Amino acid sequence: MQILLTGATGFLGQAIAAALKEHGHEVRAIVRHESRQLAALGIEQRHGQVTAFEDVCAAAEGCEAIVHAAGCSDALASIEQLHDANVRSTECMLGACELVGVPRLLLTSCANVVIGQGDLENADERQPYPAQWSSAYPHTKALAEQRVLAANSASLATCVLRPHLLWGAGESRLLPGLLDLARRGKLRLFGEPDRKIDPCHIDNAAHAHALALARLEPGAAIAGKAYFISQGEPMTIEAFLNALLRAGGFPPEQRRMNSIAARALATAARPASDGTPPMLTAYLLDLFSHASWFNLTAAKRDLGYAPKLSTAEGMSRLFTALTRVRMQTRAP
Repeated sequence: MQILLTGATGFLGQAIAAALKEHGHEVRAIVRHESRQLAALGIEQRHGQVTAFEDVCAAAEGCEAIVHAAGCSDALASIEQLHDANVRSTECMLGACELVGVPRLLLTSCANVVIGQGDLENADERQPYPAQWSSAYPHTKALAEQRVLAANSASLATCVLRPHLLWGAGESRLLPGLLDLARRGKLRLFGEPDRKIDPCHIDNAAHAHALALARLEPGAAIAGKAYFISQGEPMTIEAFLNALLRAGGFPPEQRRMNSIAARALATAARPASDGTPPMLTAYLLDLFSHASWFNLTAAKRDLGYAPKLSTAEGMSRLFTALTRVRMQTRAP
């Protein structure tokens, strides 16, 4: 199948590109700048913007599916920037499908679209959107997936995947910030120690996209539906963060701060001098202060989903990757 992939230079996008190639698909990426990594994977690259309708239509010509994995979750982005990146780009994909005649659209969303201010335990796809989102990011992702699901028809099969809290080698937001705080002795745990989360390894999220595409046809069981994707191994927030620390070569952290102090820090957080987003934001604080794990029955039944990689295996691979980076950094 000829597939147009957006967001192919990102953390998840590159993993999806590799998974699609592994499943025998021809992949075309719409990119702003050419990528050596994509070239090495044998990905055709078309220059363009995902918010430019003409660019998307030109790139989609001859494709049998679009996988829209591009988006913005930047803590420093304005509401307008988030809306453009997450909603307007999705509208461009839908318009291109109609104009060019692409019969399949798979949208990468996130489980955060249903996360509000409380705990979610064993939640399934019947979980409604919250009355209020913690930030504009999940709100704009929810708007995007609503448009995609509403567009499902006899001529366009649509589906939404909601991977939860992606992690793995190459993740560039949570992990570097966590390890930097540990290196400087500034890291503290917060939230209730018994709350559980189920973050999704990057390879499992990419695998789910390949599985969904194999089943996405007009009238198929998955058409017009959204699915949660994760490890299926809920663990306490403390256990997850300490597993990341061990993978990075640091001892587990036991020191804690109370929720009031954590909220004050998150509210006062500002970007670093180089523009790097702060490690602790109100959005991340909410994610790591409440339980959030999901029932995967629907994904297993309809997508044939089963994690390729266990959490222990993923952490082992992450340890190997980070050890290699440390050795290269220390080499003369």
